Amino acid sequence: MSARACVVLSTVLLLSARSAHAEVLEANDLSTPRRAMATFVDAANHEDWQRAIAVLGVSRNASVERKAQAVELAQELDYVLSRSLSFELDSISDDPQGKPDDGAEIEKVAGLHARGRVIPIVLTRVSGPPVHWVLSTGTLANVPELYRERGPSPLERYLPASLLRETLGMARWQWLGLPFAVALAVLFASAIVHLSSRLGAHLAEKTRAVWDDELVVALRAPGRLFMGVVTFVALVHLMSLPATPKLVCVRIASTLGIIALAWMVTRVVRLATDLVERRAISATEGQKDAALRIGGVRTRVRVLRRIVSVVLSFCAGAIILLQFEVVRSIGVSLLASAGVAGIVLGLAAQRTLGSLFAGIQLSITQPIRIGDEVMIENETGTIEEITLTYVVVRVWDERRLIVPMTRFLEQPFQNFTKVSAELHGTVLLNADSTLPVDAVRRELDQLLESNSHWDRRSKAVHVTGVKGRTLELRVLVSASSSGELFDLRAELRERLAAWLATFEGGKYLPK
Repeated sequence: MSARACVVLSTVLLLSARSAHAEVLEANDLSTPRRAMATFVDAANHEDWQRAIAVLGVSRNASVERKAQAVELAQELDYVLSRSLSFELDSISDDPQGKPDDGAEIEKVAGLHARGRVIPIVLTRVSGPPVHWVLSTGTLANVPELYRERGPSPLERYLPASLLRETLGMARWQWLGLPFAVALAVLFASAIVHLSSRLGAHLAEKTRAVWDDELVVALRAPGRLFMGVVTFVALVHLMSLPATPKLVCVRIASTLGIIALAWMVTRVVRLATDLVERRAISATEGQKDAALRIGGVRTRVRVLRRIVSVVLSFCAGAIILLQFEVVRSIGVSLLASAGVAGIVLGLAAQRTLGSLFAGIQLSITQPIRIGDEVMIENETGTIEEITLTYVVVRVWDERRLIVPMTRFLEQPFQNFTKVSAELHGTVLLNADSTLPVDAVRRELDQLLESNSHWDRRSKAVHVTGVKGRTLELRVLVSASSSGELFDLRAELRERLAAWLATFEGGKYLPK
């Protein structure tokens, strides 16, 4: 029984030893480039520098001085790699032979910028036994230079040890420094923009133009945002953040920077279009049909302004999304799929693109302009607003008729002021067939001479029909606009009817 117990105990101890040895091999697996760097990163995260220096090619039998130097190099390399955006474990080969593109028995795992050049981090394959991967001697020789260039900031070297301890992947002083950097960026940007605005306003006052004063005011808010973003990015680089938090901060800052630039361009475009509109108004002031010309310029300017805003927003959104690798990879795969991307985007944005092209066509051809008098959908009104998707028509009773943009380009409508605002109108009058028409012409002359709505271009009385003992008279007059014509026709209709009722006792009223 005792012999069996000894055999069982020996077997258990042997299996335990093998299991423990397997765990050690797994924890120090250097069989592939990826596993070697994963071992280094894991050992550095647990501050197990004796295990980390194995990736540096330092054996356990090395001297104490050699191990101490290797530990210092490992600490410096870990600091540099943890703050590098080019180092990713997933991009390293897990093949024992490494990547054949990098060369025989070597693999480049990262490229770090220092002093204007790129220093590669290279693993080399050691024949063994067993075969394993370690950092090359050239890489170890460059670590001190990398650490001097990309090492801790001067501020970090004087901070107490309690603030240097890491919490959730960042040092405590960095967690405290981020909100401070945001506040400092805001204050610095506000001060710089305030001083530059005052200087710009002072210089603009010396010129006769008005647009430069407006430009200074328009660029103040987007300039403050852009300057704040630039300052924050500079402070983030000085804080020596780890790779992931630094990437998040840079992405947020770059997004805000793109928004600031788009905002700035939008304000400049609005300022330029307002300047063109004001100059058109001053140039046509006092001329004939000035309102129509101003309406044409205003229509072209406002439609083009909306088109620029839409295109600019689309481009800014695309640039923001292209910052992210997932969106960029999807976009590249779509563009590489033999025109599938164009078809998909065309189908998805068919209405948007149609409205955009319709707006461009309308701004060039101008079948309608702001201020035009039109008749559409059996309603007469004035064009009040033109957007990229619809047109607002103000009807005479203050109702607003919302008409799709394509309606004006695809179906007929009446535009009373396309060429000129001057119009002709008629007044119909029924009378007895014995009525002397010359008497009506004389009465019309008297009525028009004292009527301010008549523009003195044309007047006429015609007999357009005879039915039994009834004459149908058509009175033709002209006016300078549709509103004037409406009032003129209403007054003539009322006064001619009253005159016919009293002329020679009303004996020429229709029977």
